[in-house]
Amino acid sequence: MNLLPHTSMVRRSLVSMFLFFVVTGTAAATPLQATLYHNPGCMCCEQYADYLNPKGYDVKIRENKDIAAVNRKHGVQRQLSSCHTSLIGEYVVVGHVPEPVIARLLRESPDIRGISLPGMPTCSPGMPGQQKESFVIRTLGGEIYATY
Repeated sequence: MNLLPHTSMVRRSLVSMFLFFVVTGTAAATPLQATLYHNPGCMCCEQYADYLNPKGYDVKIRENKDIAAVNRKHGVQRQLSSCHTSLIGEYVVVGHVPEPVIARLLRESPDIRGISLPGMPTCSPGMPGQQKESFVIRTLGGEIYATY
């Protein structure tokens, strides 16, 4: 009995699965839970959730008429606020932060509460327009975390 062809096929399947996870990341296998709090009727927040969902996140949208109270609860300073605040993993993510920056945050797991892209910058994920300058993403302590 010749087991070699079967063994070779199994080996190729395992290598293919390994490469799939290396290339796509584990988020493709198990969506990362996220909760997005926003003011009712804010459409850009829903568009931001639609931006994150196909990138491996499972975003639950929660309407809240007092987003400032949500921000205070999570230690977000007024100057770092935006139209929505998300809880992703152990972090607070404020505003329209590009997904690669969130992925970096989760991968590096720094000792910070979270990050923010303050305001509603033109052409940030979920917002219309053309990007005119780099986005400056800050820690909730106010330091620059990334530019994008």
